[in-house]
Amino acid sequence: MGHELGFGKHGNRSLEWLFFNDPGYVWWMVRTGATKQLSGKAAERFDDLVRRARHLRISGPCRQCRESPVSRMFLTQHISGGLARIDFHCDKCVYEGGSPSTPMKPAFYTPDIYRGYDKTGGKFLVDAIKRAYYGPKKPRMTQKKMEEFFDSEDHFVDF
Repeated sequence: MGHELGFGKHGNRSLEWLFFNDPGYVWWMVRTGATKQLSGKAAERFDDLVRRARHLRISGPCRQCRESPVSRMFLTQHISGGLARIDFHCDKCVYEGGSPSTPMKPAFYTPDIYRGYDKTGGKFLVDAIKRAYYGPKKPRMTQKKMEEFFDSEDHFVDF
């Protein structure tokens, strides 16, 4: 069973729940040092989840060339400054979106330029990740399913 956060606005939620429902809160915790409020096994689990969340392996081919494996995700900025779209590509393909985009390794993470994004941006990010792993019929993420996701070594690379 997952560890509860135990403090803050999501105090009664599991650590895994945070990544699938409010990833911005996770990175706020890391950035501000709020993780110091975690101890013991919860702190260990959180550190492991953060490490994994930064190193997602997106299976299948590049969404552009359909040949090479996915190695990058492109975060496209909305005209309002928030996050509008997430695409998964290989290192060879050039992203040709009309709005500014940030290339990075696939992760449950958005760079600081998106720090001010609203909850919609986090939903876009998590939906894109769920679609990449589970297809268009994204499952309801129960606690068990979230734990299974993070416990599967096949979902992560270079960690």
